[in-house]
Amino acid sequence: MSDTPISRHVLNRQRAARRHSRLVDAALSRASTYAHPAGRIVRIETHISVVYLSGRYAYKIMKPVDFGFVNFVRLDARLRCCEAEIRLNAPFAGPIYRDTGELFFDGRRCKLRLRLRRGVRGNGSVIDYAVRMRRFDQRLLFSNLLSHGELSTVDIDAAATRLAANHRHARRAGRGPKAPAARLGSAALLREQVLAALGPLEADPRTAHAVESAALRAICESELARLARHLDARRANGFVRACHGDLHLDNIVRYGRHALMFDCIEFSDELRWIDVTCDLAFLLMDLRAHGQAAYAHRMLNRYLEATGDFAGLAALRLYVAYRALVRALVAMLKAGSPARPDAQASAGAASRYLALAATEARAMREPAPWLLLCHGFSGSGKSVASRALADLSGAIRVSSDLERKRLEPFAPPTLDALPASAYTQAALDAHYERLVAHVRDVLNAGYTALVDATFLKATHRARFAALARELNRPILILNFHAPQARLAERVNARARGPRDASDAGAEVLAAQVAQADPLDARERQRTVDLDTDVEIGAFSREPWWAPLFARMRAEDGEI
Repeated sequence: MSDTPISRHVLNRQRAARRHSRLVDAALSRASTYAHPAGRIVRIETHISVVYLSGRYAYKIMKPVDFGFVNFVRLDARLRCCEAEIRLNAPFAGPIYRDTGELFFDGRRCKLRLRLRRGVRGNGSVIDYAVRMRRFDQRLLFSNLLSHGELSTVDIDAAATRLAANHRHARRAGRGPKAPAARLGSAALLREQVLAALGPLEADPRTAHAVESAALRAICESELARLARHLDARRANGFVRACHGDLHLDNIVRYGRHALMFDCIEFSDELRWIDVTCDLAFLLMDLRAHGQAAYAHRMLNRYLEATGDFAGLAALRLYVAYRALVRALVAMLKAGSPARPDAQASAGAASRYLALAATEARAMREPAPWLLLCHGFSGSGKSVASRALADLSGAIRVSSDLERKRLEPFAPPTLDALPASAYTQAALDAHYERLVAHVRDVLNAGYTALVDATFLKATHRARFAALARELNRPILILNFHAPQARLAERVNARARGPRDASDAGAEVLAAQVAQADPLDARERQRTVDLDTDVEIGAFSREPWWAPLFARMRAEDGEI
């Protein structure tokens, strides 16, 4: 069969592609190719592209390859991809992406020039195209910051803020004259994608046992069926958007005080038009796969503070498992033959991702969520402490102050003071009902809900206790307390400082103390007392939470 015309054509095309790649690589590896000082050129290669770091800029070319899901064999396909990369990455990393360059023959040598507008040509024959980017310090990639112990909570918060803003302004499926087909972001397509990732892993003897022992196929198929209606409803409600699609730590860079997310998926609408939660799940998965569960918890909670998208949690575990399967598959493809120098490291990465997928599968099958209610006066430290607890534990924090000031779904909360009408008894009752709806979403998704509110009224506490009974979830009240003088000191300091979501001042505190309903005997049985008259750093350390964790362990639960 090797002598058939089709196979000869394929072989000839492959040889031509290899010759072309060698020619382009040699050209872009020479400083003389560039029209600016290039210095020492650094080459970074992936399975579909090569990036050349040259002087102040980085140039990315697409390899002339055909992997089925992406086909860059034709020159015009590579041009379209370069132009799409500039356009689609602008919302995520606009300061980095500049323009498109042409690689052309000038006599007997290749040169690179910028194509200022489409259709303009100079002397020579164009043989390829490159995306020109502003070069950044590779040490500031999140992956490199993490490996050197320099990734910080400030970076995580910046990434959460940036991603939430990107998602908020991204085009929605079904909106506009060029809206994508209804299939994109659908439950049916997600099922195909998950099973397509599972298939090769089940067939590969190096990964088959791990996939089978974790029952990944059975659990994923069960979750896909259970969540099908939810997934399609999310699309109908505008949560399938033009996302990044490839949010791992190698694609995020610290850029001043910001986090920029570059190299989004540009070659596949199916991988880019996805639910925003699926986009977020990629980064959460990669943080956890690199042993940074606390950062993943923080990222998730900061994203939810910015968006209020608690309903998206329903499919988060499935998305994390799917993203882990994809990364495991990529790692195994990269490993290739056991004789390759990096085969062992790639196989180890695949095992790490599969272990994470298995962990998510177990959590989907046997969730163990709690309902934790914060209780205390303004100034008791419950907001700062509950934030720290969420980062430590993986609980999902629902903030009363933030949700009260979220004027519409998926919008960031305003920090402006609300009118007095927002604090009438009727308005407060309606607000607590909205909190109940959010907490229901959290608990039904299999996560512990940590509700940051004063809960000074017995009726509000009773409403959440009824929800816990309805969903058969254990409940605890976290009673944050401090001396009266410390409460007043904190409230006054907050009033003098930068604006935050709380409107409570000295008058509000005095009213709370006068009108609060004390915990009754039954509530006291479900209460853990936490003295917050300590330095603020104590909240971020597990020993301070020892009474809570001990109580939960005693009741055979896990946070």
